[in-house]
Amino acid sequence: MLKWLLLIGIMLSCVPVFAQVTDREEELRERGGSVAGDATFEEIVAHVARLGTTDRERVILLSGWFYKYMTLDVDKFLTGETGGDYREVLKNGKGICEDFAGLFRAFCDRLNIRNGRVEGYVQEEGMDRATACKRINHVWNAVHVEGEWWHVDMLWAIGTLGKTATGEWVFTKRWNPAHVLTRGRDFLETHLPADPAWQLVDRPYSVEEFIEGALKETGSAGYYNYKDSIDAFMALPRDEQQMLFARRANRFNPLNKEVMAVTFYNEGVFLLNYNRRTRAILERVRDYFRIAREYARDLPDDARRVKESIDEGLRNVEASIK
Repeated sequence: MLKWLLLIGIMLSCVPVFAQVTDREEELRERGGSVAGDATFEEIVAHVARLGTTDRERVILLSGWFYKYMTLDVDKFLTGETGGDYREVLKNGKGICEDFAGLFRAFCDRLNIRNGRVEGYVQEEGMDRATACKRINHVWNAVHVEGEWWHVDMLWAIGTLGKTATGEWVFTKRWNPAHVLTRGRDFLETHLPADPAWQLVDRPYSVEEFIEGALKETGSAGYYNYKDSIDAFMALPRDEQQMLFARRANRFNPLNKEVMAVTFYNEGVFLLNYNRRTRAILERVRDYFRIAREYARDLPDDARRVKESIDEGLRNVEASIK
């Protein structure tokens, strides 16, 4: 079975943003971690549903559970592995940004909290912002609570990653409510969504403004109805969502040469992994891989792994069709 290729890296930071979790809600957050450490997925869902009467309260309760029982998988982060199934992440109690986003999304889906997956850019340690924006390197979530969309980055909310005096990478638990149920300029100073709709602002910031830092009160773009844009996006079938995401991300950030190739390849892999391999599915995957290969032609030499994966996938699918 072909592996899902998604190039993800993260840099954890303590840059302050406007926190939406209030002091009065801190007790509620702590109660989120009062469930047993070996609780099953359904037991955690029941615990959160019982203690929280609103979607907002349930997100806060989940943040308490993540803080108490989850941690960054430092080895996985350093080796550049991709995310796994949310059930394995729950079992292991650790993961990378993609794992955290996937597990949180599974909880939200089960609790009927409307949510979205957000891919984007953060500044990695030892890398300037312009270089960081050449490749999507972080994943987080958005939730629709009390009639509005909010950002939730559970990984950044529960701790920080840093080096010791001996150069060893260590993840330190540290609660940072600024990354739960937040929105606006301060959050976008550190997190730039690849699709500008997920900036959750009426006047999006450009990639150039993010690279320069110190964002102004509003972005330089004209008025953008992000709510209608997200509604239309969420109404699409999954594969059409991915294609639309890739095209928007490609238009928004010309620095990222990978997004079209990687997204079309990923979607082809998803179709192979989660559908019966009928001729119609195989031909559709072949078309996705061919599009991915065309965009991969212009990728730099350090994207050799992407090109090789696409070429191998296309050869395998074409052989299966014959």
